[in-house]
Amino acid sequence: MQMGDGPASRMGGEPMRRRLLVPVALAVLALSVAVPSFGEAGKGYSMKLGSTFTITGRTGSAAGTQTRAVGKVVLAVRWGAGPWRLLTTTSTDSAGNYRFTIRPHRLGDLTVRITPPDHHARRYVLHVS
Repeated sequence: MQMGDGPASRMGGEPMRRRLLVPVALAVLALSVAVPSFGEAGKGYSMKLGSTFTITGRTGSAAGTQTRAVGKVVLAVRWGAGPWRLLTTTSTDSAGNYRFTIRPHRLGDLTVRITPPDHHARRYVLHVS
């Protein structure tokens, strides 16, 4: 039997691996919470302070129908990782079209969330410089 081949040496390494696994798992979890995925964050755009950003969209149709969802569209925003705030609402036209224009008032990252009546939310990240 060579050194390190016995059952005691294999079991002796297990607590060390567990001690290492816990901080690594916590670090991965913290990063996944702190940094949103690109899919969650949406499309990124750069813009200058004082310029406007226009969002146009069209709702989808319900399964089995050809008419578009109509009703209230909600625009919410948040700066950085701050709280979501309702900015404004609008209504679709009879064809399901809607439009928002916003003008960011400060520097930083502004995440915009659009929630139309078909509940297919869209997100945009504006990098305001």
